[in-house]
Amino acid sequence: MSICPKCGTTVTKPVKSWPASFAQVKSTEDKPQFFIGLFECPACKTKYRARVWHREQSTQTANVKNEIERIKGVREELMQTLKTLREKIQTLETEKKSLMGEVESLRKAAESRVTTLESEVGQMREEVKSLKELLGNNGKETVPPSQKPSST
Repeated sequence: MSICPKCGTTVTKPVKSWPASFAQVKSTEDKPQFFIGLFECPACKTKYRARVWHREQSTQTANVKNEIERIKGVREELMQTLKTLREKIQTLETEKKSLMGEVESLRKAAESRVTTLESEVGQMREEVKSLKELLGNNGKETVPPSQKPSST
């Protein structure tokens, strides 16, 4: 929070803020001594710089840390979901192989049955032919007497 130097209006949030230090920071572990913020007055539109208290920056840092933890949690959940999906895929592939084997065995059984039926039908045709020859029809179709056309 800062006060506008021109009109005296209280400005609550900076447009931008950055760390500053009196001495040059030599490592990333060194923390800056204070923060500077760029403010814009809502009343007179004056832009100015002022010191931002470290508490405001620490809440932003805490929010970032919370977001990092939340992202880590989401990542772990996604990894668990990925593991579960891989297991399901493997199970489904195993089931698919089993079903393909069963379908193949059923197909072979059906082809065997077709071959057997064709052979039986061929034998029955031979029997019909031999019975017709035995009865003296010699392959001619006979019409039962009730279906013969009348000659009147």
